[in-house]
Amino acid sequence: AEVVHKRMCFYNHFGSLEQANLLAKLRYMATVEKCDFIFLDHISIVTSGMESSSEGERKDIDILMTKLASLVQETGVGIIAIVHLKRAKDKSFNEGSVISLSDLRGSAALEQLSFNVIAAERDQQAEDEARDTMIIRVLKCRETGDTGVADTLVYNRQTGWLRAPTAF
Repeated sequence: AEVVHKRMCFYNHFGSLEQANLLAKLRYMATVEKCDFIFLDHISIVTSGMESSSEGERKDIDILMTKLASLVQETGVGIIAIVHLKRAKDKSFNEGSVISLSDLRGSAALEQLSFNVIAAERDQQAEDEARDTMIIRVLKCRETGDTGVADTLVYNRQTGWLRAPTAF
């Protein structure tokens, strides 16, 4: 209750939202509510129902990412944006395939304007406890340039928690 009710701010909506309206809400969270981080779940739904520019969804995401990067610079808020993956013919992300920057769905601006890109990989179809094991992979780190596997987490079905494998 201390964390959720006193230290978190939620804006719950479903469907697309005009970029100007969304950015105003995010700016309010950053400046008035003093949010340190904002989770935007997910980029595709923000642009999905918009009246698209003549250049389509990719251009809409380019514009949104540029505005989000400007908001981060202006306010100092951290924005963690959830991004879907493209469907690939040669690999199955549902079966734990390795994710790369080129697998992000939408626009190259997702990788170009992001400070960090982190992927979560998991074989959802595994027959054993491997289906509860998630690999955390850093795809981009602007500050250090370090990339690769960062950690492994295991989902505990009894507690509902993700933990390092040795924590069980």
